[in-house]
Amino acid sequence: MEFEEKYVLSINQPHKPSLLGKLCIVSILFSGSMTLFSFGGLFMSGFIANYINLYMKGFYNLSGTVFFLFFLGTFLLFGSSLIGAILMLRLRRLGFWMYLISNSAMIILSCFVVMNVVNIIFIIGSVTFIVLFWLQRKHLK
Repeated sequence: MEFEEKYVLSINQPHKPSLLGKLCIVSILFSGSMTLFSFGGLFMSGFIANYINLYMKGFYNLSGTVFFLFFLGTFLLFGSSLIGAILMLRLRRLGFWMYLISNSAMIILSCFVVMNVVNIIFIIGSVTFIVLFWLQRKHLK
C-alpha cells in the first residue's frame, strides 16, 4: 500500500469522542471482571451451596442448582453488557442497545434483591452510565 492510500485511510476513519472512549473502557473493565467472576461462580456453585448450608443459619437445603442458575444469569447479562461496551468502543449502535437491554434487566432484577449499600450503588452507577451512553449515542453508527 502506498503512502497516499494509507494517508487517505487514516483521515477517513471516524472520530471517537474521548468521553465515549473513557465510558467504554470503564464499562469493559467492570463488565469484564464481573463476567469472569460469574464464570468462576458457575464452577463453584456446589461448594458455595454446601458452605452456606453448613455455616449460615436460616438457609436450609439450598442446592447448587440455585447458585448455578444465578451465576449463569449474571454471566449472560454481564457478558452481553461487555459485548455491548466493546461494540460501542468500535462505534457500533448495536452495542448501545445490547448494553441498554442487559443493564436495564440487571437494574430491574436488582430491585427484587435485598437493598443494601452495594446494590444501591450498582443501580445508581448503572443508571448514570446508561444516561451518559444515551447522550453519546449520536456518535454511533
